Amino acid sequence: MIIFRSIVLIFSALLIIAGAAVVLSPDVNSSILPVYVNSVQLAHFVRGYAGFMMALGYLSIRFLYSSSKVGVGNVIFSIIAFMIVSKIFAFIYEGFTDYSIITFVLAFIFAISIYVVQKSRKNQLDYNL
Repeated sequence: MIIFRSIVLIFSALLIIAGAAVVLSPDVNSSILPVYVNSVQLAHFVRGYAGFMMALGYLSIRFLYSSSKVGVGNVIFSIIAFMIVSKIFAFIYEGFTDYSIITFVLAFIFAISIYVVQKSRKNQLDYNL
């Protein structure tokens, strides 16, 4: 069991490092991902994908060290939150396009909606079962 946990931990750390390298670096082409980016639209897409990679790494590590079940709402919110952060860095490095602004606004509205629904469900749970 420890071997499998170690493998998950190593791959999760690599996902976080690779995603952070793409999101935080000014040039997407000098990153770990083997993708040649030659347009602003593609750079926005690659940074969004890197945010997804970071979210997977974070959730995998959280899964390893958490004794409780992680709710589906928390998983979705975490993925969207990391992708929103990657969009912000894409705005800084690549600028604004119509598509990037629309996807950012939709992701932000979706994240707020997921958060509100998750909080309302927590308030409705009866712990006296």
